[in-house]
Amino acid sequence: MKIIKRTDSHIRDTPGGMVLVATQAGGQPAQFPPIEFVHHDQPIEEIELGPTGSLYSFTVVHPGKDKPAYALAMVDFEPGVRAFGRLLFDGSPPAIESRVRVVPFALPDGTPDYAFQEQ
Repeated sequence: MKIIKRTDSHIRDTPGGMVLVATQAGGQPAQFPPIEFVHHDQPIEEIELGPTGSLYSFTVVHPGKDKPAYALAMVDFEPGVRAFGRLLFDGSPPAIESRVRVVPFALPDGTPDYAFQEQ
């Protein structure tokens, strides 16, 4: 049995905005982050999530002295996929169930990634 590592990105720019890329295999529910390893003959379907979703929950992390606080969120997308990521906001955080958009975000090492931001 041969196992293949997927190398496709978990984010994608589209004309409608940035989306997350979930995967679905063998009739199973879609999942995010996408499946990383697949059997060579296993059909994998990519499903775009976004560019907007509904804020399910969030928390503000206070990492300690001399480090800024940041927020993490769970966001619900059609078709029933919940994704985890950074939540960006100025001032007051968004209300639960508000619409948030997938936006570009760079990790500390400069790697392109995503975050969520209220519309």
